Amino acid sequence: MPIYHKVANVRSGFTALLSLFFFATNVFSNPIDLSPSGLEDPESTVDFSEMRILDTSIVTDQFSQFGVIFAPNLFYRTADHPDWASVSGPNLRTGEPEVNPFSIQFNEAHLSAAVVLIAQPPTPAIITAKLEGVDVESFETTISIDNPNQYFGFEDIIFDEIHVSYSGATRLRVDNVQLGESANLSPMKITKVIHEEDENLKSVKVFWNSRPGRVYAIYVSEDLSEWMELDDNVQSEGEETAFIEEGLSDKEKLRFYMVEDITN
Repeated sequence: MPIYHKVANVRSGFTALLSLFFFATNVFSNPIDLSPSGLEDPESTVDFSEMRILDTSIVTDQFSQFGVIFAPNLFYRTADHPDWASVSGPNLRTGEPEVNPFSIQFNEAHLSAAVVLIAQPPTPAIITAKLEGVDVESFETTISIDNPNQYFGFEDIIFDEIHVSYSGATRLRVDNVQLGESANLSPMKITKVIHEEDENLKSVKVFWNSRPGRVYAIYVSEDLSEWMELDDNVQSEGEETAFIEEGLSDKEKLRFYMVEDITN
């Protein structure tokens, strides 16, 4: 449901009604595909030695205090195996029956995260970053036990889940979930409006809270039914972004503005 912010200038009688919609759209990240070490400087790493549970136990939210939940579930293994040299110490596996696909869900959104994944025999896989259940970015890869570079994940986007699906008849192991910097998910909204007047011409400067690296489109309407695009390439200015609509006349006393995140 849109929220409207009414701003009136008593002297001119000019009234602006502002509407802001937030659209979740795909963005292009910096995927981590077959990396030897994952994140350069993770905020934390969950290696499953944080707590001990019974071997082959179903794992869902037992590690939630460390920032991760597994859905629908995985299975806990208390130690490594000589055939799985890339995994050391406690780890998780997809188990019996096989869990495919599965997700590593975070307690909060992050700007980066990575995880060790190995499989024997190798399998094609799709790794997907999600935010609030919506796909943000994905890539195809091969998960194997033979390649020593076993970290997969994403950087430079906002996401709260890594979803893994694979097509081969195999068994996966999961280890060393690295969590990067957490993300501020404050709702987008128009924060202020500045109305300026020069003789018979008017302009409106619209501000909204934004995120670095994003691209926005701004639209205008006089009746909330017909919308006209003013600009579809407003580059983020950081935590706050502004757009100026110029050349408004005295006849234009009621206008609605809509801002959309169109990063792609």
